[in-house]
Amino acid sequence: MPHQPLWLTRIQSDSMAPGLRDGQLVWTIRPRRGHRPRRGAVVAVDSRELERRIVKRIVGLPGEHLRLEGGQVWVDGHLIAEPHATPSTYRGTFDVPEAHYFLLGDNRDASSDSRVWRNPYVARAEIIGLLLRRLPPNGPE
Repeated sequence: MPHQPLWLTRIQSDSMAPGLRDGQLVWTIRPRRGHRPRRGAVVAVDSRELERRIVKRIVGLPGEHLRLEGGQVWVDGHLIAEPHATPSTYRGTFDVPEAHYFLLGDNRDASSDSRVWRNPYVARAEIIGLLLRRLPPNGPE
């Protein structure tokens, strides 16, 4: 885990396209101790399951019930707006445990995320950064 509070994260897949593309650099900041990430935040995660750093969007918060159907996400019975996400054919339901999050890529049918992981829920301790802003693929000028 980086020690500095601000660093650059290189996107390493197209799972967050079209907003974030493979090779882009994004400013990332370490969340404060006790910070509770919000739905919609794009986060850097040191995934224990995948054994690498990944970038995904928080869709489900601790204690929520999610239903994915018809290319849409319902949280506790309410449809959430996701203008950044591509439609998906995936269907399923999930109950997010306390102190955990449910993460999805924006490019839904091209993303390995909480829908298919052996353990679909990411512990708060695994979220090591909040992505802030994009930079060109060649890096800062």
